[in-house]
Parts: sequence; structure tokens; C-alpha cells
Amino acid sequence: MKVTNGVLLALALGTEACLLEPHPSTSRYYTLSPEVAPAEAGRAPLPSFGLGPLTLPPYLDRSEVVTRVGRDQLSYSGNDRWAAPLPQLLARALAEDLRLLLPAGEVVAWPWSRSSPPELSASVDFLRFEAEAGGSVVLVARWTLQPGGGGPALATGETRFHEPSTADDGAASAAALSRGLAAVARDVAQAAERARSH
Repeated sequence: MKVTNGVLLALALGTEACLLEPHPSTSRYYTLSPEVAPAEAGRAPLPSFGLGPLTLPPYLDRSEVVTRVGRDQLSYSGNDRWAAPLPQLLARALAEDLRLLLPAGEVVAWPWSRSSPPELSASVDFLRFEAEAGGSVVLVARWTLQPGGGGPALATGETRFHEPSTADDGAASAAALSRGLAAVARDVAQAAERARSH
């Protein structure tokens, strides 16, 4: 069968049109939100409180939402993604929870100016921050409270948060992880209030 140049051109243009035609994205994007209620605000406000550094295991520091499917096995979602870098989302939500709990006039991100450090600061090392197969979430965080200008630790602690979920989806996991961050903020705020009362 003889194929004319016109037919070839039509086929080429049709293929190009298919390649250029936009395809709907199947990605879903999630964020983390402050969960502390204003009614939980502390009575002795701080002028400022320092937050950081915050550290995450390298396997969590990526855009895909991570699910632990076994003790030594992880799964990265092809559709569920964080709407911004996870360290930024963590810092923003945790800072707002702390601002309400202390309540601090300002929560300063690390590193801060040595000439005007916050009164107190907390560094947080996240060991776990992920969903599990079936929808439950697990958060494990070790934190250290110290003077903002440096010096020996005033308090150290570990917050463990586990919440079973009835919905195995990204939205439910992100909301549960936000509640886990609020649990970290409450532990840190309680330690800060004890440190200031001594």
C-alpha cells in the first residue's frame, strides 16, 4: 500500500497533538495545620521563643508521603505529596502551636541573632513521622529545651504519638500527624513553663 506524504503529515500532526494535550494530574497535595486551641494558652507569656533546629530522617525529607509497610520497608506514594518541603510544613505548624501554648509574642526560627536571642528555645529530632499500612500514624520526637542564648539543657524529653485511623488516605494521615505535632508542642510548652517557674 502506498502512503502519501499528506497521510504521513496528518499522522505526525495527530501524534504531536496527543503529546501536547494536557492530561489531568492525579496528584493530591497535603499540608500540616496547627491543632492547639486558643483556650489552651499559657498564663505567663514569653516575649519570644526559639524553635530549631528541626531534624528528620533523610527518608522522610522528600515530597512523596511515606507509608511504613513493614519494620524495614517503606512505600512512597505515587499520588499523595506534601504541598511544600516537609521541614517547612513541620516548622510552621509546630511554631504556631507553641505560640498559642506559651503564649509567645514571637516564635523565632533557628538560627537566630546572637545579639538578641529568644528567652528559651527547643530543638526537635523527629525519629518517626509517617503513616502505617492501614492508616495509623506514628510520631516519635526527641526534644531539648535550653536558653535561647545557649547553655546547658533545661529539660529533655521524648514525645510518642500513635493514632489509629479509620480512613486509610492521605488527608486522614496528614490531619493525624498535625495532631501529633500538637502533642510535641504541649510537652515542650509544659517543660518551658516548669523551667521558668524555677
